[in-house]
Amino acid sequence: MYPQLFKATAVFLALCLISTYSDADTAITIDSDGWLLQGDLAVPDSPIAFAILLHKAAGDRSAYNKMARILAERSIASIRLDLRGHGESTNLGSFDPTIGRYLDPDDERIVRNFELIRAGDKDILSLMGWLERQEEFRDLPLAVIGSSYTGQEMVEAARESRFADVYVALAPGSFNSESIAAVDPSGVPWLFVRAEVELPFFPDLFNAIGEGAKSAEIWTFPGEGHATDLFVHNTGLEHKLTDWINSKLR
Repeated sequence: MYPQLFKATAVFLALCLISTYSDADTAITIDSDGWLLQGDLAVPDSPIAFAILLHKAAGDRSAYNKMARILAERSIASIRLDLRGHGESTNLGSFDPTIGRYLDPDDERIVRNFELIRAGDKDILSLMGWLERQEEFRDLPLAVIGSSYTGQEMVEAARESRFADVYVALAPGSFNSESIAAVDPSGVPWLFVRAEVELPFFPDLFNAIGEGAKSAEIWTFPGEGHATDLFVHNTGLEHKLTDWINSKLR
């Protein structure tokens, strides 16, 4: 009898916790050049910082559901947002992950895919504009997590708005030399993370980051997992990233 009662109580408490975090999320829609970007805003009591969570290509905001909960436990508010063509932000079209990875100017579908990716900075700028209008958050320290292509796009956006206070880049495959050169002058902490098993160009890219961005930290995890897929292959990574962000904001 008692084990069953204990089990029922544990299930009830777990459901209460799930409901608490679910209820804390507020649905947000941000207009970006006619794209209706769908997002989830997680706000703890008395937030001490704010985090922008950006997904990878062919990904969506749900990859950060656990991360948002852990950040909230540390009093960090966050927004996870589907950028144009991804997740639920598809009112003007969808990114197609089944077609070519390399640009072919004669293939309209591939050109369209590349346009969606290269316009990621516009969506981030729209999000920054939204953030500036939120009195509760706009003066808080800001952390940004980019994933794959959004690792590059968050730098593009920063050049037109402002740099955040902390950056995390999860396997930023398109991170270019100009962005590498911007890391140290930004004067803020940067963390670059990748799996050991990645696309062939990643070792050279991360060597270039290490040589060109002396202030940055680099984490390499054994095994596979691209960008937010690292969460699936590395138990507790969301906690590690939150601890790192917290220490740098402090």
